[in-house]
Amino acid sequence: MRAIKNYYRVLNIGPHASGKSIRSSFRRLAMKYHPDTSELDSETAAARMRMLLEAYRILMDAEKRAIYDLRFKPRRSKEGLSYRESLERRKDDPYSRGLLILYDLLKGSTKTAIFNYERLIEENPDGVDLLTLLGFADYLDCIFLLAEGYQKTSRYKEAVRHYEAVFQEDLKWNYFRLFRHEIQQRIREIYCRRLAKAVDPARAIGYYRILLDNYTFPRKDRAFFFKKIAECYYQLGEIEKSKKNFFLALELQPKLNGTKKIRSQLNLRT
Repeated sequence: MRAIKNYYRVLNIGPHASGKSIRSSFRRLAMKYHPDTSELDSETAAARMRMLLEAYRILMDAEKRAIYDLRFKPRRSKEGLSYRESLERRKDDPYSRGLLILYDLLKGSTKTAIFNYERLIEENPDGVDLLTLLGFADYLDCIFLLAEGYQKTSRYKEAVRHYEAVFQEDLKWNYFRLFRHEIQQRIREIYCRRLAKAVDPARAIGYYRILLDNYTFPRKDRAFFFKKIAECYYQLGEIEKSKKNFFLALELQPKLNGTKKIRSQLNLRT
């Protein structure tokens, strides 16, 4: 996992910069990275522009900036409180509670973070907009680390739900662009090796369909998913649907491995 973004570096300013300096630097960099005028490719320019906007949003809000600054000051505050203690005291502030969850995740206190996260969700039945509270960079880091925590504790449904949330949201931001393939592989592993194996064939088909319909996997992987669907339909006694999906698998990967059993079951030649 990458470190939390330093918004002062993003805006090329010092930690004691005034609001006027922040605005000035933002305008200068915005002209440089605006997708309509930048010399960079449009995707990179748009990603830089989003990061500038995020940094500006946090640093121009006095309260959010004060809390944000604590992460770069490991020494204790005037009241003798650590960064975590300062956040913990702000129990009525959703932003501080969100940062506390992220802080614990980054420090490896995963169980504590998950407990506080689930309590926050439980106390707000209408939903908690962590994306708005934390901003996209911290939000994506937070949800990704929660997904990892759920996966490590074998809570696979929660894990895949959070990995999927990160994957879909990142399509808008490109924060994890170089890491997105790894996130997709984790989603694949959970659906194929954990969830599909633990349920009846009908529900397993639904999991494989999610991978086929919602993600762009290589032909070899897609062929594997169709083969697994064919096996599930055979178990359900739906032979024609089994054959249809098996033929779809072979169209994608004629030399697909591991087909001897299903071929025999469907009375097909090898």
